Amino acid sequence: MNSYESLRERIRMVRRRWRTQILIKGVSLFLASSISLLVLSVWGADLFGFKPGALWAMRLLTGGAVVFVAVRFLYLPLRRRVSDVQVAQYVEERYPKLEDRLVTAMEFGRGDRISAGMLDLLIKDALDKTNRLDFSVFVNRKRIATHGSLAAGALLVLLVLLSWGPSFFPYGFQKLYIRWSQASSNEPLMVLVTPGNTELAKGTDQQIRAQLVGFDSPEVKLFTQPESATVWTLLPMEPETRGSGFLYLLVDVQSSLRYYVESRGVRSPPFTIKVVDVPKVERIQLTYRFPSYTGMSPETVEDGGDISALKGTRVDFNIHLNQPARSARLLFDNQSTLALAPAGDKAFSGTLDLRRSGSYVVQLVNADARQYPASSEYQIEALEDVPPKVTITKPLRDLRATNVEEVFAEVKAEDDIGVAKVEIRYAVNGGAEKPIRLFDGKSASQPNVLSGHTFFLEEFNLQPGDVISYYGKAIDNNNVTGPGSSSSDIYFIEIRPFEQKYTQTQAAPGPGGGGEAEESLSRQQKEIISATFKLIREKDKMDSKEYADDLKSLALVQGRLQAQAQGLIDRMQRRGALDVSSLFAKLVDYLKAAVVEMEQAALRLGEQKPSEALPPEQKSLQQLMRGESLFREIQISLGTQGSGGSQANAEDLADLFELELNKLKNQYETIQRGEQQARDQHLDEALQRLKELAQRQQQLNERNRMLGQRGSSSASAGGGGQSQQELIEEAERLQRQLQRLSRERSSPELNRVSSQLQQAIQEMKKSLDKSQQGSSQEATAQGIRALQQLEDARRALARSQDAGLNQGLERAAEESKQLLEQQKQIQEALDRLSQEKQHAGTPEFQKRREDLSERKAVQADRLKNLGGQIEDLSKRARKTQRETSSKLSEAAGTIRDKKLPERILQSNQLMEAGYYDFIKAREDFIRGGLEELNKQLEAARNSLGQTGEGKLEERVSKTRQLAEGLESMQQRLRTMQKGQGKQGNTPGQQQASQGGQKGQQQGETPNQSGQRGAQQGQQGQGQQGKQQGNAAADRDRPVRWRGLSSAAA
Repeated sequence: MNSYESLRERIRMVRRRWRTQILIKGVSLFLASSISLLVLSVWGADLFGFKPGALWAMRLLTGGAVVFVAVRFLYLPLRRRVSDVQVAQYVEERYPKLEDRLVTAMEFGRGDRISAGMLDLLIKDALDKTNRLDFSVFVNRKRIATHGSLAAGALLVLLVLLSWGPSFFPYGFQKLYIRWSQASSNEPLMVLVTPGNTELAKGTDQQIRAQLVGFDSPEVKLFTQPESATVWTLLPMEPETRGSGFLYLLVDVQSSLRYYVESRGVRSPPFTIKVVDVPKVERIQLTYRFPSYTGMSPETVEDGGDISALKGTRVDFNIHLNQPARSARLLFDNQSTLALAPAGDKAFSGTLDLRRSGSYVVQLVNADARQYPASSEYQIEALEDVPPKVTITKPLRDLRATNVEEVFAEVKAEDDIGVAKVEIRYAVNGGAEKPIRLFDGKSASQPNVLSGHTFFLEEFNLQPGDVISYYGKAIDNNNVTGPGSSSSDIYFIEIRPFEQKYTQTQAAPGPGGGGEAEESLSRQQKEIISATFKLIREKDKMDSKEYADDLKSLALVQGRLQAQAQGLIDRMQRRGALDVSSLFAKLVDYLKAAVVEMEQAALRLGEQKPSEALPPEQKSLQQLMRGESLFREIQISLGTQGSGGSQANAEDLADLFELELNKLKNQYETIQRGEQQARDQHLDEALQRLKELAQRQQQLNERNRMLGQRGSSSASAGGGGQSQQELIEEAERLQRQLQRLSRERSSPELNRVSSQLQQAIQEMKKSLDKSQQGSSQEATAQGIRALQQLEDARRALARSQDAGLNQGLERAAEESKQLLEQQKQIQEALDRLSQEKQHAGTPEFQKRREDLSERKAVQADRLKNLGGQIEDLSKRARKTQRETSSKLSEAAGTIRDKKLPERILQSNQLMEAGYYDFIKAREDFIRGGLEELNKQLEAARNSLGQTGEGKLEERVSKTRQLAEGLESMQQRLRTMQKGQGKQGNTPGQQQASQGGQKGQQQGETPNQSGQRGAQQGQQGQGQQGKQQGNAAADRDRPVRWRGLSSAAA
């Protein structure tokens, strides 16, 4: 191939690529336009009812338009001829540096207008220049992808419309473009009806289903006419919950009738329901024989049908017929059967072992050997035995105690059936977990157990900084599906130094603000431990993806905290901490040990092994607590020692450590505030949805009541089922959201709201069942109970929000006090700098000034975060506590209007310029603003009241707690009296009983006499669990489930 042919080959390559792009563009536009025309033609044919004339008109219009589109986008662009010179010009436009070499070579390459030698040089020069070009640029991949996406999207739209679009579209598409010859002969639109012509036992129910073919309509009517009547009765049909059909339930059909379905002028053929007088079910007697572990006696329901009981319950059927039948059986929803035995001339009996939820009908075989359903469809609900609920009622928070104190922990366990075992499980410094048995219901379980244990810290040989983690665990006595267990939240006992050391700190405070910032590392680590513990506890209740995502997030949080702690170590080492004091060296060792454990915990969390991550998490907490305890000792020593070079270095390091902790605290609280805002928003949405659910349930109740008054049982069955089902589904979604929020926040209040909503859902389902059976009055009664449960849940959720507001306000007030105290210390430090400003050029002075500037920057960030927190609290209080909201707005306005964070940062600039005298007035202004902020937040706290509803609920709750405590003590006394009659009581048991009762009745603290009595009783007895664990079950307490209520025998 010569040089000219090589050059032409490149021109042809560019031409092919250009034509390929033209083809792809034309095909994509042709497909998109054609599919749009097809959709419009089907829609147009539907407007005219798919009449034959309309079908042919749409075919002609669509065909002509498609031909025009093909000519416009395919034929005309592709038939265009492009010469080599034009292609060369196209290339030159993209690469101007060719300077017309390519165009000239293509124009003169075949002619003899110039000499052969010059032409050869021209072609070689053009070829050489084009060798360096990138010809791939002539393929616009982005434009090709766009056109390809357009074509694929058009095809996808067509497939979606044909598969899942409105029913008229696939029908019309088939009529227009597939079945050409039958378009005029077939019925264009139709209504398919099931069951069509059928026979029915007298007094049974029959469901009618209609399916619209070829069109859509929101309104479908059922017309019925009894054989003896001449007037047709109109009944509106309800759309299916899942599906495109329409349903109506004819209830208690007593005589033969004719019926048809009509919609948008399209009518189905008439059908006949022939009622025959065959045996049918008149009454079903159900006898529930509950599992032995419940201790419940059998319960008989005379006129039953629907079944609702615990799994493992044996249900005896006694089915009475209106006339004799050859045989009978139960047909379940999974097509399994249960044969029934004759129990008389017109009765059959059988026993069902309840294992799964579903439904059943009674099938009979009459004398003609014809098998048919002889009853309505009844629901079966196999209830799970819910695990017991367990909470730590005392002290209900983390505690700080010395290593010689005695800490009393009280555990409350509740279960509908009975609690079999209650334990406290504890671990020291992340070591092996040890159980302490508090209750063992071997003789008899109890529905409520209130028991406690005293930790004698002196026996553990602890030192300041050590940590004991503990939680409560309860197990029920379910021997059918296996014992259920649950755990409380995890709590911590932190060992602190003795009180006199803190007295020294108050008398001679060291540098910095102290306070809560010192605990920022350990507080974040405790939250990581609590979150890990919750994930272990809630794993079975969580979606697998949600569980894995939460573990990944927790691993990231642990890794971030590890990096923060490592950064603090690095800064202290750079400042020579190891050379200043052995205490600082020991502090760094503690932090290093914590970092090592954090690394192990983060790895285990990343590997989806939270149980293995928990011990290193707790060990890292121990090291952090020891480090923070040691830092307090350093502060004390700095406050009691004199001045000097090493003393000044130590103070600088103490300042550095505290400053870093303040930064961590500030970052932590910023994140916490963002998460709190998101949670509050979710709660507000949940509260609004609860209000809407209650309103909709009230409307349904009113509708059922009116139908019941008119005696329209049939209309009730066909009319309100869809609305009630939608309401149930919405309530179930809301309950799942509340359960998730309860897990995230460890909120017993939200857990109670979720339980109340679950009860409301059960009542709604009962109301729906009764409505479908045509019992409007019973449906109304169940609906009223559901409405009451919804209102209770709404009020409980509103009270939970008020409690969160109170806690948030207390935190804001405490933060404000700390900021004011920090401002006083900053002013003292500024005064010292002002007195020593003649030494401004020394490195030591500059270092102190830089540290002070950094402390003020952190203070400004904390104040800005506090302002945002106060504004959030004001918004939360606006609905229920308007006075408090107003005062909080004033407090936020003080920070905003006085520009306190900005003034703090401006003071830094003045300090760097050396204007110490001018700074004093500004610092006084900042201090005055913080004092005013303190007063406003205190006024907001005092104005925070409780609604009358909330006060009443609080009193009821306290009364309930007192009653449960008294009941638990009475049970323990009865058990001890029985034990005394058989074995005799030991002095230790008597002391335990007296001390425990006194401590729980009077609400004394762990150091008061009542708990000391309990502790002595434990020592005399040897284990407290045995002391409180042999109480007899309360046989008079009712146990309630959905659909049945029984008392223990």
